[in-house]
Amino acid sequence: MTSGKFTFTPESKPLAGFTIKRGIQRGGFGEVYYAISDGGKEVALKLLHSHVEIERRGTEQCLNLKHPNLVSIIDIKQDDDGDTWVVMEYVSGRTLDSVLAEDYPEGMPVAEVRSWLEGLAAGVDYLHDKGIVHRDLKPQNLYRESGYVKIGDIGLSKIITPSQRGAQTESIGTIYYMAPEISRGEYGPEIDVYSSATIVYELLTGHVPFEGETTAEILNRHLTDQPDLSPLPRVLRPVLDHALAKDPAARTQSLGAFLTEFDDAVAGRTPQTPLTPPTPPTPPTPPTPPTPDTPPHPTQASGRTAVPVPQLTETVHQPPGSVVLVGSSHSRRGQVPVRHTQVFFPEDHHGPLAPRNISFSQRALEATAGMAAAILFTLLLASAGHLTGMFDDADQAAAPLTAVAFGLTTLLGAWALLVGTKAWEGTGRESLSVRRLSLLLLGGGVGAAGWWLHQVLLVDLPPLAESQTAGLVDSIGSLDLVRDQQPTLAGYVVFFALLFGIRRWWWHTDGFRPKRLRVLSLLLTVSVSWILGLVLQFPLAAATGWGLGIAIVVQLSAPWVAPQHRQARLQLEGARHA
Repeated sequence: MTSGKFTFTPESKPLAGFTIKRGIQRGGFGEVYYAISDGGKEVALKLLHSHVEIERRGTEQCLNLKHPNLVSIIDIKQDDDGDTWVVMEYVSGRTLDSVLAEDYPEGMPVAEVRSWLEGLAAGVDYLHDKGIVHRDLKPQNLYRESGYVKIGDIGLSKIITPSQRGAQTESIGTIYYMAPEISRGEYGPEIDVYSSATIVYELLTGHVPFEGETTAEILNRHLTDQPDLSPLPRVLRPVLDHALAKDPAARTQSLGAFLTEFDDAVAGRTPQTPLTPPTPPTPPTPPTPPTPDTPPHPTQASGRTAVPVPQLTETVHQPPGSVVLVGSSHSRRGQVPVRHTQVFFPEDHHGPLAPRNISFSQRALEATAGMAAAILFTLLLASAGHLTGMFDDADQAAAPLTAVAFGLTTLLGAWALLVGTKAWEGTGRESLSVRRLSLLLLGGGVGAAGWWLHQVLLVDLPPLAESQTAGLVDSIGSLDLVRDQQPTLAGYVVFFALLFGIRRWWWHTDGFRPKRLRVLSLLLTVSVSWILGLVLQFPLAAATGWGLGIAIVVQLSAPWVAPQHRQARLQLEGARHA
C-alpha cells in the first residue's frame, strides 16, 4: 500500500450516490476508498489519476465478468469535475501480502500455499478463457474473504488482435513479478503463469526469486539469471523450474496445469504431462525506450491485455497424501537460509476442512435433513439392539425401556453433533478450536439429558466391570462421577463432553468427508469411548455402545457429496455467494 495523503476526507461525497468513509490505498493509477452507497451497499471507489483512458477501456471490457475468485467491477462513473471513478466490490479480507508479512515471514506451509494457488488458478484461468491477461498479479492484489481467494485490480485489460500479441506496448506490471518477455512487448497468458509461479516461490520461501538494488538490475536478472531453487521443498523444484522458464513456449501453459503439477509433486504422483526441461534463454531484445506516451517505470503501473487463448480443460485432483520435504527455513532479504527437514500434510481442499461459501439456508437445510434421517437410523439401530438381546439383563421387563433410553440418548447426541458441526462446516482450519469448544459444551448438554432420561424411565446402566473398580478419575472436586456403580449427573456430563470434544466429529458429518460411512472412524470412536469408560468409571458396555451408535447414525444421516461432484458444488456455492 502506498502511503500519502488522500484527496478526499471521510464523509465527503465527490461522486453522487456514494459517501466516502475512509481511504484504503494509493498507487500509480489512482486512489481507492471504502464507501457506502445511498442505499447502504458497501463498495470500493477507485479514483483514476493517470492512464485514465487505458484503465477506462480495460474496465469496460471487464464490467460483466462474474467469478467467485475475481473482485467484481460494478460500474464506471464520472463526477461533476469530470474525474473518472470505478465502482467495485468491497473486499474486507486481508491481502496475501499482509498475510505473508504478518503470519508467515519465513514462508508458508505447503498446504496453505496450495489454498491460495487453487483460488488464483481458478480466477486467472477464467480470465484467460475470456481472452484477458491480468499482467499485474502480485500478493498485494490477492485477497481472502470467507474462505475464497479474490483477485483484484482486473480493470486494466486492453483488447488486442492476435497480430498484436508480440507488438511493443506499454510495460505494465510490478517488476518483481514480471515475465522476461514483457521487456520485449510480448503479452500472452504465459506471463500470468510466470507471475503466479513467482508468487508461489515467495510464499514458500518468504522472498521473491529475483531481487536487486535498481529496477534495471531486477529486470536484467529476470532476463538472464536462473532462479535459485535450493530453498524450495525438493519435490516442488521441478514444478517451479517449469513455470519460471524464460522461454514462454517452454513454460507451464496454464495455471490449471501448474496446480496439477503442484499437486502431483506433493502427493508423489507421476506428472500427467512430463515437465518440459528448461531451455537456454534466447538473447533478450533490448527494451524499447520509453516514449512520451509510455511511463518510464513499469513498477508504477498495473493492467492486463486481452488475447485469444484456447479453452482450458478441467482437472479433478485426487487428495494428496503426506510427504517429507527437505528444504530450508524461508528467509527474508539479507538472511541466510538454514537447512532443515519438515513433514507437511497437504490439506485436501475437497475434504472436510475445505473452505467453502455455505449460506445459512444451506446449513439449516442440511442439518434439518440430517436430523430427520437420524430419527430413522436411530430407530433401526435401537430396534436391532433390542431384537438381538443387547439390552437384556436380569430384569427382562426393563429391556424395552433400556432400548428406549439408549435410542433417545443416541438421537440427542446425533442431533447435537449435526447442528454443532454444520454450523462450522466450510470455515476451514481457523475455526478448529471453536468447533471443539462448541462440541464439548453440546456433549455436556447431551450427557445431562441422557442422565435425566434414565432417571425418568427408571433405567440403570450395566454395572461396572471388574477392571473398572479403580478408575483414574472418580470425582471432580466435591462432585462424584460414580455412585453405587452408576454414573452420576456429573459422570454423564463429563463422559459425553469429552467424547464430543476429543473426536473430530466433522470427519463424520461434513459433506466433503472421504466416505459416507468409514469403518476406521467407527473403530476409533469405539476406542476413545472405551478409554473414557475406563478412566471415568463409566460402564464400558454403555460407553462403547453410545460411541458406536452415535458414530453410525451421524455418518449415515449427514448429507454427503461424492468426490466427483465436489468441484461443481464449490463452483455453485461460490456463484451463490457472489
